[in-house]
Amino acid sequence: MSAAQVWLDVVVPVLVTGLLARAVWAALAVEASARWLLSTRAHHPADVDGQAPWLVVLLPMLREQAVATESIAAFTGLDYPVGRAAVVVITTEREHTARAQHRVRLPELAALPTLTAAQLRGLFPASRCQAAAEHVNATPYSERLAMLTKLFDAEPSTADIVTALTASHLQGLPLVHLHQPDVGGRKPGQLNFALDHLPDVLGPLGWREDAHARDTFVLVYDADAVPDRATLTAFADAAAEHRSSTGREPALIQQQRLPLLTRRPFPPGVAGLLLTEECVYQLRRSLGTELARVRVHQWLTRSRLPEPVRVWLRPMVYAVGCGMAVHLPALRRLGGFPEPMEDLGTGHRLSLLGADFAPAAALVLDEPYTDTTGLTNLHALAFTASARPDRHARAVAHLASSLSRPARAALMLREWADEAAWLLGAPLMAAAIASAWWTGPWWAGLAVVGVLLHGPVTTARLLALAPALHRHVTPPATTGPPPRSTAARPIALIAASPLQSFIRLAGPWRLIWTKTTGRRLSFGKTER
Repeated sequence: MSAAQVWLDVVVPVLVTGLLARAVWAALAVEASARWLLSTRAHHPADVDGQAPWLVVLLPMLREQAVATESIAAFTGLDYPVGRAAVVVITTEREHTARAQHRVRLPELAALPTLTAAQLRGLFPASRCQAAAEHVNATPYSERLAMLTKLFDAEPSTADIVTALTASHLQGLPLVHLHQPDVGGRKPGQLNFALDHLPDVLGPLGWREDAHARDTFVLVYDADAVPDRATLTAFADAAAEHRSSTGREPALIQQQRLPLLTRRPFPPGVAGLLLTEECVYQLRRSLGTELARVRVHQWLTRSRLPEPVRVWLRPMVYAVGCGMAVHLPALRRLGGFPEPMEDLGTGHRLSLLGADFAPAAALVLDEPYTDTTGLTNLHALAFTASARPDRHARAVAHLASSLSRPARAALMLREWADEAAWLLGAPLMAAAIASAWWTGPWWAGLAVVGVLLHGPVTTARLLALAPALHRHVTPPATTGPPPRSTAARPIALIAASPLQSFIRLAGPWRLIWTKTTGRRLSFGKTER
């Protein structure tokens, strides 16, 4: 059999069948997850007997001047029994170090004929770069350096803002500000710094680790998030429900984040269309992959299916660092949050240990990426964190796991298959779809159905679900209504949806090319 015959008679039918199966699963998972979220509310009343779990909300911040005030108001305004939760903002000296380095560049930037927002990235919060650039450009050339220096020096650091807010904080959950020294690392380093100071955070409330660790969860959020006011109650609900069903505390409870918080508009043109397409995909991933996997994992944990069946059904759970609650004993067992991404690494390691997972019913809104550089950076970082599950397996090899060796191997193989599909799936699938007619009209028809269901049909359904999901989030009384704009050019979004898989290729392949050529890729902050 020639190579062409193998392609047409074997490979194309397998790929088309895989596309159709994946499309059907994605559509069903999105629908089931959306219905579950829209029909479930946190319902347990405030615990008056002191039995509610201890919750500590961690908000790591780096150059978050634009959202720090709103974020602190939102999280300290969450509903929860008094004295059982606290909010911790972790700033870092890395921000001040970077500011000192950026200040040296001001003469070079002021000398440019026209200053752009992209050239000010890192010097100012992302939301203020455009205004700063316009202000400098409108200044006479001889005065530009003075103006840029004045704007730069007038910009308070995140730590300055948080310090002032902490000093004046009087209402809501207790607010604690921790400032990390410049020790390198990323978001996980800030989180681990807070873990080291947990007795200082919860101690004033009467908490002691030796007595209360088993009733304590550590919650992680992005600084730009807006949670539902019942978020903490929903975590307590999920822990109580899982405990009553299994007799164990869940190692991780995942709240679903929705990328529907549009503080900044998408850019015009093709870039805006692609970024909006990615936003729709992230919504599909949140519902059809992240939440679906947690729910499937929880169902398998409670089921009486034979272990060989569960081995092949058990998913690798993708934790998400915006709405992730980790049981403190499980976190101590892991040795803290792993670099470079605290969420994917934690989810992978707990999955390989056979830990319990549970979903939370309340939702949290976060911002989609409105910048192609930030999006590419995110994809490269996510690929770095998840492409080597064997490294996560080695990191927890010394810990006891409830999974057998074959079960752990199956999880790693499934993750490697996911990463291979990420890198190669889109071009291979496009080639198979283009070749389907020569395989036979039947396969061509299945290919068309798979493309339509995976792309336009699911995208149209997500666009219809987005307003209801956004309305389902009731923010704390301390914040205003969360912003949301209607998706522009919905027909174009639906028509272009089959191309979305190619958007996600840029980050991983850029990373691979950079490493292949011997250069070092610096991720920086994945700014939204």
